[in-house]
Amino acid sequence: MKKVGSFFWGVVLGTMAGLIAGIILYPKKEEKIKNILEKKTEELRNNLQEISKKIVKKVHKIKSDFENKWKKNKVEKIDKDKVEDELGT
Repeated sequence: MKKVGSFFWGVVLGTMAGLIAGIILYPKKEEKIKNILEKKTEELRNNLQEISKKIVKKVHKIKSDFENKWKKNKVEKIDKDKVEDELGT
């Protein structure tokens, strides 16, 4: 019986120690996880902002190049029409 009583008290004390340790450590783990998630979220937000800035720059460059080529083709067409009018063709 003495072994059964000792085992029982060992289980009770072990369970209580585990609960206390869990209660003490739980907020720290939760806070640590929260900090990690906040850092990763901030990194993701910064990366997305950088990517969007690069995309906006490229879109503006493409638009500008297109407008320049459009104007150049339009000018060339006008000049061609002018020449044809002058030649009477």
